[in-house]
Amino acid sequence: MRMSERTLFEQDIGSLVEQWLLQMESRGWPRERLEPFLSVGVQVFADLVTILSQSDWRENAFSALRIWRFLADQMNLTLKEKTDLFLSLRDYVVTVLKERLSDEEEARRRVEETWKEGLLRLAERAEVAAESARRRYEALFRQSPDPCLLMELNKRMTVVETNEAIRKLTGYAAEELIGRSAVPLIAEEWRDAFQNSLSELKATGFVHLEELWLQHKDGSRFPVQATGLQLLLDGHPMGLWTFRGSSLIRQIQERLMHQMTEATAELKTALERERYRARQTALIAQIAARALTAFNEQAVYDVAAEALREHLEIYDVALFSVDKEKGELVLRAHSGAYQRLMEEGYRQALSEGLVGFAARTGQPVVVNDVTQDPRYLQAGEEEKATLSEMVVPIKVQGEVVGVVDLHSERKDAFDEEDLNLAKTIADQMALAIEAIRHYERVQMFRELNQQIVESLPDAVALLDEKFRVVAVNDAFCWRICQRAREFVLGVSWQEVIPQDFQTSLEKTFNLTLDQVVSAALTENREFFLPEIPFRDIWMDLRVIPVRGATRKRVMLYVRDASLRVRRIYQLQNVMEIGQAMEGTTDIDRLLYAILTAATAGPGLGFNRAFLFLYDRAENVLKPALAVGPLTAEEAYATWASLAAERKTLTDFLSASVDMDRIYNTPIMQRVRPIKIALEDDNLLVESLTRRQLIRITNPISNEKIPESLRGVLTEHEAVCVPLVVQEEPIGIILADNPFSGHPITDESLNLLRVFTASASVAIRNAQLIRDLKDSLAREQEMKQKLDLASRLAAIGDMATRIAHDLRNPLVSISSLARQVQRRVSDLNMVQRNIGLIVDEVTRLERALKDLLDFAVPKASFLAPLNLAEVIKELAEVYRPGAQVAGVELVTELPLDGALVLADRHQIERVFFNLWNNAVEAMPEGGRLTVRLWSDHQNVYVSISDTGQGIPPEQINDVFKPFFTTRKNGTGLGLAICKSIVDEHGGSLTVESELGKGTTFLIRLPIFRS
Repeated sequence: MRMSERTLFEQDIGSLVEQWLLQMESRGWPRERLEPFLSVGVQVFADLVTILSQSDWRENAFSALRIWRFLADQMNLTLKEKTDLFLSLRDYVVTVLKERLSDEEEARRRVEETWKEGLLRLAERAEVAAESARRRYEALFRQSPDPCLLMELNKRMTVVETNEAIRKLTGYAAEELIGRSAVPLIAEEWRDAFQNSLSELKATGFVHLEELWLQHKDGSRFPVQATGLQLLLDGHPMGLWTFRGSSLIRQIQERLMHQMTEATAELKTALERERYRARQTALIAQIAARALTAFNEQAVYDVAAEALREHLEIYDVALFSVDKEKGELVLRAHSGAYQRLMEEGYRQALSEGLVGFAARTGQPVVVNDVTQDPRYLQAGEEEKATLSEMVVPIKVQGEVVGVVDLHSERKDAFDEEDLNLAKTIADQMALAIEAIRHYERVQMFRELNQQIVESLPDAVALLDEKFRVVAVNDAFCWRICQRAREFVLGVSWQEVIPQDFQTSLEKTFNLTLDQVVSAALTENREFFLPEIPFRDIWMDLRVIPVRGATRKRVMLYVRDASLRVRRIYQLQNVMEIGQAMEGTTDIDRLLYAILTAATAGPGLGFNRAFLFLYDRAENVLKPALAVGPLTAEEAYATWASLAAERKTLTDFLSASVDMDRIYNTPIMQRVRPIKIALEDDNLLVESLTRRQLIRITNPISNEKIPESLRGVLTEHEAVCVPLVVQEEPIGIILADNPFSGHPITDESLNLLRVFTASASVAIRNAQLIRDLKDSLAREQEMKQKLDLASRLAAIGDMATRIAHDLRNPLVSISSLARQVQRRVSDLNMVQRNIGLIVDEVTRLERALKDLLDFAVPKASFLAPLNLAEVIKELAEVYRPGAQVAGVELVTELPLDGALVLADRHQIERVFFNLWNNAVEAMPEGGRLTVRLWSDHQNVYVSISDTGQGIPPEQINDVFKPFFTTRKNGTGLGLAICKSIVDEHGGSLTVESELGKGTTFLIRLPIFRS
């Protein structure tokens, strides 16, 4: 693409991108969020359209899509927002691409395939992310310091998962509990109370027991605090129980208090530290447990802020999230002394304060005297109470998404343990935030995927490893399976996909659907099986392997290909029709081919067709031919026969035709008497004069249809199409569907227009060829008459001249004979006179022979002849006589002369006659040169002499009969030579120059065996 064209192309793309941005704004997208697409998006859009326009578009299309995805990632878009943008672009890409390809259907197919693969890749990424979230959730569960137990909310209380802390608390390992009832863990007298708490957990989603007695594996019993949370996993309600050995803590505290009264101040400090650590442990456990129940990020921030403030007695706690796009920190949760100063939504630049430093660097910050650190930012007068500050970043997969900001009114308030505690809390929050984000993405993708599948016009089903249908849209249920969704989901595809579809696929491709699906699963192969006949339509089947993190799936994508197949089939038929019409000039067979094409099942598919041709002499439309049944019974019998024979259009057009039978069919007999004058006011004349296709509704009642024709038509719609060539009227075609009742569609009309355009030209050509043949026949007849007249005139002229030329010899013969009669005894005189009489008679015989040869040509006996050999043999015979006359005979012949189809005797006569003339033209001697050569079409022989030459005024008369410049010549020799050469399909010409010589040129066509 040249630079100017590229610039115009990108300007058009920029206009479309601007339209897309306006559309997204109307759907609630802020303009500032979409600004990056105005600059980079135009280039990426143009690259994508250019790639999709090329033959190798499949290999390169996703490089441009990856750039779109990168832009969306940089804008921090959610999966739902990315998918929304992705889908909204599809129609704009189709708009540009169809202009490049000049084929809207192909453009839409390429875009749909690319978009479908893009969605599948988004799904795969989401599934991988969900699996990562699951692993992180599992790690959080197993690493929790509190004993955790996940069980089903049923009477048996089946254990689903435990952690290591449960083993330490109860003595039971995980393999001893998972899959079994949790009842043995509960002390017998507490089992009813615990069972009741399960009912409360189902109803409220949360329950807390201040006291619950558990039973150790060794039989001992002990009290705990228990907290239960209801979770919904894979659609099933579960109970997550966290146990805390409160009585044990109290015992430790009492023992420490007792020791504290008796021990030193150092033991008192140790007791305080133990209390602090206990609160830290409880804080971590509470945040982890509450985070598991949170379903959005804000809830995680709120839980963490409340817990930090409550358990650590921090002066002020603030939790921020990072807004990278604006370079700011956003206050998400707050608890403590500065709540009035900073309300929710407060923002602070990333470049300011200790919180900004931690967010930028990803490193925790501990400052135990803020007055000595220049990075400290005092947001208001109230914050001057802060003396120590600790900030810890919250990281998700190495990226800082927020910070924990802790303030104290004491100097040296934070130590290493406080920092580790804050890091642990930040990590717990990060795990919870990441899990929630992945959960939201997966949920959104599931909903979006279902919406996309449902909105697809094509039939889509997803199969699992056991070939069961796990996802399906309504199109697949009703169009393919013909069942409701509830009777398709969870059922093997063999039971829901009709057997006739499977049988048709096997007949078409010699593959079973079971083989295809198995190969897609096991070999990760994609299959495209087009144009499968299914009942009265055609289907394209695409079998696509879909791989997630741990599971394999197969997508069945079934698309109705009937429209494409019919179009291809009909266009192919139109091409065959055109070829058939070009291949015949027989007007009767041509008319039959045209109407057969319009009515045969594989052709344009009308029930009947009537062809009226314009008669210029009478200025009327006359029925030339009618094809089709006259009654319904005849129609059904004909269709049954065609269905059994399964003939193609080519079969119809190539079969031998009994035109007498065609002209005597019932429908032809019915329309034969009809004549439509062009002065009449009716739709047929109107169609021809206006050169327009006219659809005729209810023809039988339409007064603008000739009454004689109305009796043949019915109430079903008909169509009248004019046949015109270069504004010259040829006729009309009238077609209808009275027996099938099929509507006449716009598509069939468009095909009919194309077809009739070719038919008009074919009919006109056939008419012209017929007229030309008639003209040629008349011309041949006239030529024969002229030849005969010319010969008779020549013979009359010749008779006059012969009578004149014979008079002198006859007078001489008569005089010589009388002398002999009177003087018989004078032997010398008798002998002399007899010799003279013989010479005169010989001259008369020669003249008569030339006369007969010219007047009555002899039959030719044609055979392949090598002229080089003929000339070589004749030259050997003729050369001695020429030498006596002082003439040198020279031949220039090729080594392998080309063949001609000729009569050898007549060709030899031509050569001898021309050679004799040449010798006579050189009375003083000279050179006679005979040359032979050939090209791809003809053989040429030139005969040149060095004699006197022919005067220019006589050159045009040399081949005329009886023209001669010699005393004793008849003037027929050259005329006979030209006649012989002409009869062999060649030509004889002459060139001459006075005083230099003459050249005769013979041309004969090459013989090809």
